[in-house]
Amino acid sequence: MSSTLIIMSWNAERLAEMIRELRAFGDDTTLVECKTAAGGVPENIGETLCAFANMPQAGAIILGVSERKSFEVTGIENPAEMQKAIVSVNRSAVEPAPQLEFFHHMIDGKHVVVVEVTPLMPTEKPARFKNKAYLRQADGDYQMNSNDLKMLELSALTASQQTHFDFQIVQGTDTSVLDGAVLRDFIESARRFRTRLSKIEDDSQLLQIANVTDNQGNLRLGGLYALGYLPQSVEPALGATVAVRLARGDGMGRHKNLTEIEGPLPVMLVETMNWIRQNSDTVSRYTESGHLVDEPEFPPSAIREVLANALVHRDLGPSVEVGKKVEVRITEKMLVVVSPGGLRGLSVSQLESPELTKAPVNKRLYEIARYLRTPDGERVTEGEGGGIQEILTAMREARLPKPQFIDNGVTLKVLFPRGSRFSEIDNQWLEELQRQRKRRLVPIEEDLLVNLRSQGGATLERIVQMYAPLGERACRRMLDQLSEYEFLDYEDGVYYAVGEKIRSDDKARRKSTDEQILRSLGKNVPIIYEAIGSYGSVTMKELQDRTSLSPAQVRYALDPLLTGGYVVMVGGQGRKATVYSRA
Repeated sequence: MSSTLIIMSWNAERLAEMIRELRAFGDDTTLVECKTAAGGVPENIGETLCAFANMPQAGAIILGVSERKSFEVTGIENPAEMQKAIVSVNRSAVEPAPQLEFFHHMIDGKHVVVVEVTPLMPTEKPARFKNKAYLRQADGDYQMNSNDLKMLELSALTASQQTHFDFQIVQGTDTSVLDGAVLRDFIESARRFRTRLSKIEDDSQLLQIANVTDNQGNLRLGGLYALGYLPQSVEPALGATVAVRLARGDGMGRHKNLTEIEGPLPVMLVETMNWIRQNSDTVSRYTESGHLVDEPEFPPSAIREVLANALVHRDLGPSVEVGKKVEVRITEKMLVVVSPGGLRGLSVSQLESPELTKAPVNKRLYEIARYLRTPDGERVTEGEGGGIQEILTAMREARLPKPQFIDNGVTLKVLFPRGSRFSEIDNQWLEELQRQRKRRLVPIEEDLLVNLRSQGGATLERIVQMYAPLGERACRRMLDQLSEYEFLDYEDGVYYAVGEKIRSDDKARRKSTDEQILRSLGKNVPIIYEAIGSYGSVTMKELQDRTSLSPAQVRYALDPLLTGGYVVMVGGQGRKATVYSRA
């Protein structure tokens, strides 16, 4: 995998914004790790430096911020000595040592240090700490297994030799192993939409020019994968696995409906879509006209785009050699799509950018896929490069949380959280606003108002950034309409959700409103919610001790908080180590 470096400008404003984002998310991310560092250099700093060095893009360690205390700024005593000590650990214990850049700022009157770790080049990986290689996984560092190491080693070889795996010949194969119906549709579509190919009457010549075969009639890997009746009989890793992952009380999980998805690309896409539809929920949502309709839990357009990307842009070299398949998992909290190989020459931030241009991993397979259609007549991939923005828009319009894209260089994971995009408090606030103003809001307007409420206002420039690629003109029009119906306040270049200017009296009023909503869920609910917020993450025993409530009272108060999405549980039901934190 090639490395894309995104060097952030860690000024005080950017740092404060990142801390707010982490608080809202409720956890560290793949690219940002917070450490208290109250007693000096964190014990596991070496593992984290090593893990970031093996990532595809730059990561940051924020020192002086406590994850366990809801990302409270705790500060560090001596920033200069801290920097020297971390440099010493990096040079003496991480091999090869990555380049570090330090940023020091005062946040809430306390010293905070950001350590930005520049990833190694593919040919230099893996970095090791005390002879062990580490990689980032979600919000933590984990030791690489043999498959992870082999993936990195083969990726380094790929990067140095510029190998195009979709172009490689699959010995012993020819067009007789292709799916007849898919092949006919491909040839017909290619001739219809490519003028030069329409003039070629010989099918075998067309397949050669389209990179399905070589000049001897042997299949190329991309052609076999896209059009083969059963490509998995030649390369088992070209399939996908789907399963529902059930949680158990001991914290371990088990699977149901574990299914192998096989066949050519269009067939795998359709069968995976059908499986997700059958194993996820149906939810009731209001349309823009105010009608209540039943819809799939996850927007089909978003899921289709992610699956197509996972299948078409998956690694066809190292990951195939170690048997990695595309994986789809449904858990209690999210839908997870895992594509082997990760991104190439592209960062996650670039992936989500509205300015993203086409960057296919498998260029020839990508071109073949453009002329493949599923039985419903839809193309496997549109080939326009704007799919990620369509995903983000579809999720917002369905009032679902924004998906997370996690690239650790070995896999690319896309996480679709289940449940509402907004908390119950936000939903009630929105409903009351719409009732008072006698106007229904569309999803993007709801999203904007909730964001303005949580952020304490935003400038036009910031709003345009938030809702790219909508554009400045469309954003101005939306803001003007919301202002006309008195959903917004405007002062000194900043837009606020109506009545939400950040003043002490406003904060007190909001707290009072939120407490009323929480109190409606149960007498002890506000007590438990406040206790969790005060301490960041707490165990059941700590909640009992700090509230003087009985175990039964604590459990009874936690139930609506967990169900309503106010609080999240990390661990298994009934386990002593399980902790609770605000969502």
